[in-house]
Amino acid sequence: MRFSKFFYLFLLLFLLTCDNEPVDTSVFIEEIEEEEEEQEQEDGTFVDKDGNVFYLGVTCDQGSPDYGVGDNVVEGLDIPTDLPFDFDLSEFLPPVGNQGAMGSCTSWAISYYMKSLQEGIEDGITTRLSPAYTYNQISQGVCGGTALEETLEILKAQGVSNWASFPYSDTDCTTQPDAAVIAEAADNKISDYKGLSGENMVDEMKTLLTQQTPIIISTTISDQFGITDTSGSAAYREHIINYSETGCHAMLVVGYSNLQNAFKVVNSWGTAWGNAGFVWIDYKAFENVADDTAAFRVINAAYVAYDE
Repeated sequence: MRFSKFFYLFLLLFLLTCDNEPVDTSVFIEEIEEEEEEQEQEDGTFVDKDGNVFYLGVTCDQGSPDYGVGDNVVEGLDIPTDLPFDFDLSEFLPPVGNQGAMGSCTSWAISYYMKSLQEGIEDGITTRLSPAYTYNQISQGVCGGTALEETLEILKAQGVSNWASFPYSDTDCTTQPDAAVIAEAADNKISDYKGLSGENMVDEMKTLLTQQTPIIISTTISDQFGITDTSGSAAYREHIINYSETGCHAMLVVGYSNLQNAFKVVNSWGTAWGNAGFVWIDYKAFENVADDTAAFRVINAAYVAYDE
């Protein structure tokens, strides 16, 4: 696409300058630059089979499947021999939301879903915290992707405010929380966060979920994400991936089902997407994180956070 634009610009300049007439090229160059900027924005999106566009947003190396583990790793987790057949924490979630036209999935996964779930379990009522609180502080008006650890650090240092005090809008990543909002956020902190090692990941995650600990994941998204499977559910099943055509997306794992052979994951694309906003991600995705030879490697990070 870019080659053809410059080719035709060159051809036009050649024809016009044959008459030794001066040519103003600024208009053509501006149009090319604008179209390239639009293409860069499109790189952070996912387009489904029906042509619907959804924004991604967790920072990664162009959809890389390489699994990253920080210095602080979950260790010594005792895996029960009698894990239940299925388990689900979604009853403690706030309503499924929609990140809209911003790359804010990390703050939706962490600040909105994960932390609201923690507070909901603690208080016994549905809690709705604001993804804008962390996203706007990190993005500072540039509404692109953000990192998992950077977002978790804000929850550790500051907490996160209620939605009503600092509401989210997918047209505003500039407004910053004032002193009163920051003071309120301190009621909703995490004490620490840790990454999963990538070893024995399926059983570790099942165990964590039964301990009421959801898992934040960064996922490489291909064109097969959310496709209806043989059970009639939106899922992400094993397939060969072209990593040159992928991006990364943050979500929260809130349950599992051995019948589905998959983890239940809440997304931030609204209730009209997937299974009323949820998707099943095959166990195989989590078994393959350390296997460089696997064709289906889509989990590139996984973290848990602990309520303060």
